[in-house]
Amino acid sequence: MTYSIEFYKNALKYLQKLDKPTRTRITHSLQLLCDHPFHPELDIKRMKGTSEEYRLRVGSYRIVYAVEDYRLLIQVIKIGSRGDIYK
Repeated sequence: MTYSIEFYKNALKYLQKLDKPTRTRITHSLQLLCDHPFHPELDIKRMKGTSEEYRLRVGSYRIVYAVEDYRLLIQVIKIGSRGDIYK
């Protein structure tokens, strides 16, 4: 049961602007999410104030995503550095 990933436009644009090593680390973490949206090896927390969004930490970057179990879909809402993602 593998989930597919769908990017919001701004998240994909931010990912494409990153340097290659950082982009590789983030895509590797996203591949682990495809196998299990709450993978135990990843630093994942539920976002406060919402029951549907989660935060994945990859180094100093944060990925905000939502899981749609009925469609087997992970929506990547936002990618950014720690200081910018929570604004």
